[in-house]
Amino acid sequence: MRNDVSNNVKHKLASFLTRSALALALAAGCGPASAGVIHVTIDTASFGTSSGFVDMNFSTSDNVALETATVTNFAGFQSAPYVESWGLTAVAGGWQFSNHESNDLFQSVDFGGLLSFDLAFAGEIDPVSSYVSKFVVSAFGSDGFTPLGNYNPVTGALAAFAWTPALTEGTDGQIGFGVAAPNVTVVPEPGQCLLFGIGLAAFALARRRAG
Repeated sequence: MRNDVSNNVKHKLASFLTRSALALALAAGCGPASAGVIHVTIDTASFGTSSGFVDMNFSTSDNVALETATVTNFAGFQSAPYVESWGLTAVAGGWQFSNHESNDLFQSVDFGGLLSFDLAFAGEIDPVSSYVSKFVVSAFGSDGFTPLGNYNPVTGALAAFAWTPALTEGTDGQIGFGVAAPNVTVVPEPGQCLLFGIGLAAFALARRRAG
């Protein structure tokens, strides 16, 4: 499907650039939410290509509380995709990411319809470091490098999520997110959390300027 060596290098470079810029994108602010399951839907009809890749990763740092992001219930994805991954734990129906280990999930998909998955965060309380873990979702063309969709021109991300762990026992962590275009829909489980999309107009304006 692609030149494995060349595209692997390109993909790793793209992932590195995404992680490096993600903190800046989320620094503009995120709406708080109680912990819960988030259902994410990506409409790929406007991507302009029939196939490519979806990339997901969870930021890591040393000496912070252990936090996880779990992705399950994939819908609209290929039944037997090409998968390139590291630092992940297989769970029923999906994958678990940890902020203690460098990680990435890169898998082939057929574009043109709806892709969806559930995303859940969990972890230890963190009254000291206040480290915010970031989970980012991007889409790339068949070369494994060219970003697709109405992505953030700074990070290349279609959607980015920020997880702030609970400070004390018995309380919930907080979820914030930013999406780069209306073709990405984020829906929390009913009654569990309130989410605020940020920067839609700013992302669109920045992309037009970048173009």
